[in-house]
Amino acid sequence: MLLLAALLIVPLAATAQPDSLSKRPGTEFTDCPDCPVMVIVPKGSFMMGSPASEKGRDDVEGPQRKVTIKYPLAVGKFEVTFAQWDACHVDGACMNPADDEKHGRGDFPVSDVDWFDAHAYVDWLSKKTGLHYRLLSEAEWEYSARAGSREQYSWGREFQRAYGNTGSLECCNGYTDANDPWATTAPVGKFKANKFGLFDTTGNVWEWIEDCWSETPATAPTDGSPRKDGECDYKIMRGGSWASLPVRSRMSFRQAYVPDDRSNTIGFRVARSE
Repeated sequence: MLLLAALLIVPLAATAQPDSLSKRPGTEFTDCPDCPVMVIVPKGSFMMGSPASEKGRDDVEGPQRKVTIKYPLAVGKFEVTFAQWDACHVDGACMNPADDEKHGRGDFPVSDVDWFDAHAYVDWLSKKTGLHYRLLSEAEWEYSARAGSREQYSWGREFQRAYGNTGSLECCNGYTDANDPWATTAPVGKFKANKFGLFDTTGNVWEWIEDCWSETPATAPTDGSPRKDGECDYKIMRGGSWASLPVRSRMSFRQAYVPDDRSNTIGFRVARSE
């Protein structure tokens, strides 16, 4: 059953060789049958954060600063799924069974995982493959999620449901549609990808980030590396969830969470740069 679920989200992906990161941007690969599909993103620079004029902007999103990603980087095409998490759990490396609260397992994004759980998973992947898997830094996440966009979302200025599973709660001026089948999480890949070929960077589940929290991101590293100082009792989440208002799923929105927090709105995505 786990293998079948994994195959649903790994179409036509080839097994990686050690030089996978040297392939052209957009190349997809996997490093093992249970591993996430990875996408090589292009090197480049971008303005991280939001301008003061952006609608819905929070003060902790700025001031903007230029960040350069000049090293090979592969990012998970999808958020880590329950099928992938369950493989780690069965192997005894991910101790938390992760409760899906009847939202769906298999190719649904894993939830009910804290920052330490996410680390257990990437450590397992690293040992399983002999390669270095990890969480994304905050800069890597925003660069990959924006995929070249300078607007609120990767596709433009206004929220479009076709690109993101967010705002599903019937409250707070969020998105609602009685005919929409995804009232909570959706299987990964059901919404449109961004221009780098990544899915669900807007909504579905919040994604744990490696960095320590700081309300002054202007002093964070500008080379793509994670922030190791600041308020390290808190970690960062990005991307919003199915329960978030669209304004909280903008590319620049950032939120602090205690690292041992678990919720049916919290998951993660993985990266590899070596």
